[in-house]
Amino acid sequence: MISTGNLIEKPVYTEKGILVGNVYDVILDFENGSIYGILIKDTNTGVVNEGIPISIPFRWIKAIGDAILLLTFPDKVNYNRRNTTQ
Repeated sequence: MISTGNLIEKPVYTEKGILVGNVYDVILDFENGSIYGILIKDTNTGVVNEGIPISIPFRWIKAIGDAILLLTFPDKVNYNRRNTTQ
């Protein structure tokens, strides 16, 4: 069984060994009683455009130890902010 508190602040790495960031929070699925995903707040700008916060589905996690290793992750997460002021 995984304790959600033990996931906080763990570093998260892509399958290629690139740091995505550290776990900031855990997203729970109360309906199914499971972990839905993890939230990375201060992301690596090398893999996430502008270092924006992202959530990673728990099903993408391959292994959890001193760090979290992902099964898959895009080469680059792009996010284009839309100008909402007119």
